[in-house]
Amino acid sequence: MIRFFFVFFVFNSFSFCSQAQNNGILPLTGLRYFNEGISAKSMEVRVDGSLLLNNRLPANKEFEIRLVLPVGFTDKGKIVFPAAEYGIYSAKGELLSLIPNLFKDKESSGFSSAGFKELVVKIQLKPEQVRTEQSCIVKVRVYDIKSSNQLRLEFPISIARAGEVLQLSKSVNLAKSGSDVVAISNGVKIKSIVITVDTSIRINPKMAYMSLDMGEISGSGNSEILSGKENFWIYDNNLNEIKVPDRQLKQIKSSMEDNIVDYLSKIPYRLKSAIGKIYTVRFRWESPDKHKIIDVVVTR
Repeated sequence: MIRFFFVFFVFNSFSFCSQAQNNGILPLTGLRYFNEGISAKSMEVRVDGSLLLNNRLPANKEFEIRLVLPVGFTDKGKIVFPAAEYGIYSAKGELLSLIPNLFKDKESSGFSSAGFKELVVKIQLKPEQVRTEQSCIVKVRVYDIKSSNQLRLEFPISIARAGEVLQLSKSVNLAKSGSDVVAISNGVKIKSIVITVDTSIRINPKMAYMSLDMGEISGSGNSEILSGKENFWIYDNNLNEIKVPDRQLKQIKSSMEDNIVDYLSKIPYRLKSAIGKIYTVRFRWESPDKHKIIDVVVTR
């Protein structure tokens, strides 16, 4: 079952993305977005009313992609005319299922612009759609019938096992950071995060490292941080993933008195000679029990 809803919404949530940036990646899920005339104040992926903390979903489980305060649609006499193309693709790019326009019955009448405050895409992956795939990519193209404006979303999904407990949360924490950084945590809190570029590391003298200095992390401890799982991803300006063979470097300091941790992660993300190019770096840490998460996305 695939449904779109347009409802009045008073924005009181956190922003996962910025309209100022044309392309980006959401923390927690890794959903990629491409603003090509249509954008939203914020985006998020929810399951059963809770935020999805990773990209693992089982077949037959409904989830929703929420776009809050979407803009970029042509207003014709207080009516907007959105359309939405929805497709499922294999990890290799094979088309598994496609619906050209979810709003086919509204192409002529459109929707009242007065109540067009939130757009929600509800999707349920069917076993016959994903077949035997262990992963797939959900692509949603929201576009304006009256213009060439569109917003493309690409959500890479790993198919969860039957009975697997999903990583969900009613709310998450935002760390204080710069305008080009989104730092989100669940189960722990980060007082602040400072991002710099380090070109002084000699392990690989050709590489520049993105330095994530996460200060005063509460809710965990030195042992749990060290035993957690870490991953990072590097993307070019078009959000194509770049494989980097080098490993991240890290330094962890903790206070025995109040169990506060400072976590410094240095991620190799580009050649020093690649000056002037824009990259997106995503870093993720999760505790051994997967209940605590730090997910940081930096674009610079």
